[in-house]
Amino acid sequence: MSEFNSAADGVPAGGRHDLVTVDGRCFAISAEAGDMVAGTHGLVYDDLRHLSRLQLTVNGDRVELLGASTPTPLSAVVVSRVVARVDGDGDGDGADPGQGTIGTEHRGDHAGVLLIRRRSLAGCLLEELTLRNPHPMPVSVHVQLEVAADFAHVFDVKSGTADRERASVAVDPSGTWTLGSPRDPQDSTRVLMEPRPDEVDPDGGAATWRLQVPGQGEVTVAVTVQPVSAGVPADLERPAALARGTAVRELSAWRAGLPSAVSLDPRLPTAIDQALIDLAALRIVDEAHPERTVVAAGAPWFMTLFGRDSLLTAWMTLPFDGSLAAGVLAGLAELQGRVDDPASEEQPGRIVHELRRHGGSGPFSSRNRYYGTVDATPLFVALAAEAWRWRAIDEGTLRDLAPAVGRAIDWTIGAGDSNGDGFVDYRRRDAHGLANQGWKDSWDGITRADGTLPQAPLALVEVQGYAYAALTGAAALATTVDIGHDADDLLRRAQVLKDRFNETFWDRRGWFVLGLDGDGRPIDSLTTNPGHALWSGIADDDKARQYVERLVDRDLWTGWGLRTLASSMAAYDPLSYHNGSVWPHDTALCVAGAARYGHWDAVDLLVDGALEATRHFGGRPPELFAGLSRDDVAMPVAYPSSCSPQAWASASVLLLVRTMLGLEPTADGSGVELVRGDLSGVPDLALSALEFAGRPMSVDVQAGSGRVTLGPSAQPWSSGP
Repeated sequence: MSEFNSAADGVPAGGRHDLVTVDGRCFAISAEAGDMVAGTHGLVYDDLRHLSRLQLTVNGDRVELLGASTPTPLSAVVVSRVVARVDGDGDGDGADPGQGTIGTEHRGDHAGVLLIRRRSLAGCLLEELTLRNPHPMPVSVHVQLEVAADFAHVFDVKSGTADRERASVAVDPSGTWTLGSPRDPQDSTRVLMEPRPDEVDPDGGAATWRLQVPGQGEVTVAVTVQPVSAGVPADLERPAALARGTAVRELSAWRAGLPSAVSLDPRLPTAIDQALIDLAALRIVDEAHPERTVVAAGAPWFMTLFGRDSLLTAWMTLPFDGSLAAGVLAGLAELQGRVDDPASEEQPGRIVHELRRHGGSGPFSSRNRYYGTVDATPLFVALAAEAWRWRAIDEGTLRDLAPAVGRAIDWTIGAGDSNGDGFVDYRRRDAHGLANQGWKDSWDGITRADGTLPQAPLALVEVQGYAYAALTGAAALATTVDIGHDADDLLRRAQVLKDRFNETFWDRRGWFVLGLDGDGRPIDSLTTNPGHALWSGIADDDKARQYVERLVDRDLWTGWGLRTLASSMAAYDPLSYHNGSVWPHDTALCVAGAARYGHWDAVDLLVDGALEATRHFGGRPPELFAGLSRDDVAMPVAYPSSCSPQAWASASVLLLVRTMLGLEPTADGSGVELVRGDLSGVPDLALSALEFAGRPMSVDVQAGSGRVTLGPSAQPWSSGP
């Protein structure tokens, strides 16, 4: 994968126990005790590391960690102890701060002062350091905080190549520190400290407080880190509001308006609730359009709009939260390609792959957009059609999107087919761009059965499914709004594509091949990619049945999820990024594909395993995990640099639930139904506050039967007294 967006090629997102907090366009990573001291640690805002060091010492020593937690994605709490030796009578006068003083009746005894470190991330970073003295006598302590910034680009932080050039430091008369970028005077970091430190060493980046903590009392030092990006400072009020609970209440209020679940299977409400909370933290509000909300791809490295990831995430959240689909479609339509630029791979009608606030390496060296993705453009059309099918957008919004939909179809049937063979394909147009431009975009993510790499242009199996969904979806839209294409012609094109797909991509061994190479030869490996094609409906029924049978065989099915590459293939590696690992979103799309063709036994098997894996991860599925068999290892094993929370991994839970239920809009668009005839394999479940066409909707499944109610949501049933 190219250096600018590959978790695979970077260093881990943090140690196993590092604290990660996220808020839209920013994230913070620290050691579990709260310090930012090495590697990928720091505060990143708008793709620049505005804080690379935040190290606390008390009485000259590091603190002793007692425990840490992240009660919300935006906040963290760390509890530590400052161990001190009794020296003197405990009045705090003349104490040696290097030794520490704690009131106690027994000279020579050791005791401790609690340090409670509360972190709130909301654009700015608020760090509240509270020293709590449980003893009857006062305590004198020295608290020192070291801060530094290097303004390294997130690409360099992730890859471990940041040069650690320190920012200049200036202190104004009010006591505010300004850390200035060595590269751009428009980028800086302000550090505000309350109370003002007793000693400052700007050159060393150190501030020191000499504090006396009263007996059975506490003292708090508050440090606010305010990024200034392109001359615009982050809002100082938001982290303070978060610390007061205001922002948490806002997050909770937003969450309260979304669906809730009650089930006899405890895995379901836990996973659904966590998914919605994580998606809330990954929301990005468009500053130019405050009413428009999009979703970042994932923390920590992808806190920005990604075409493919955002589109699939928005699709998966229907009908749990239709606002994401509306926001993502509007945002991507605005960024849709207008010119032909080989360096950024922009083309008219093409949907952007990745948006960055600051330039970086590779295609971002002189721009903030990169268009090297083969699937975002057809997925854009498919999501527009799906959002309309679920009535997550109204006719006025659809009319606004119609020109962008038409241009995306133009690209899909035009420039998207570089060699004119009727299949959508890709070949990078710039040496710095992505060699692979489907969802498996690591450099070795596309392999033959013998492990060799095919030559571009490559036509991937799932992309043909996306193109089919785009053509059929656009045909449906064309009956309502003018997209510049005739519905009958689009359906004719879709049928031609389906016929040629089933003839060309089918392998007589019982699966669809991964793709076609530049010479039109099959890339014959057995993968999960065809599951996405089934999701689109492009496969013939008999071939879909045979492929689903292969999905649940042991070489793809681990018991926790589906391996991206079968263990029988030469390139298989369960600890690789794309060649045998398990991606929860990938498994969920394959489940949706199996459901589309009515293979409910496979659906129930795959959903149960995926939910069990999610339970092991605390209700939050990571970006990916190792493709080890459940029979061999009794727990799913995390991938070291996996993003968490990650948007489409979180949203995969919602798609699993929707798929398991068979929840679909009716053919005439008047309502929603459970298309699954036999619900005996579904745990008892009640969902409330779903939405269809602006109306609340509830779903209730009990004892193998279910109902959908449109109108005032029914209260979830209770399983006991």
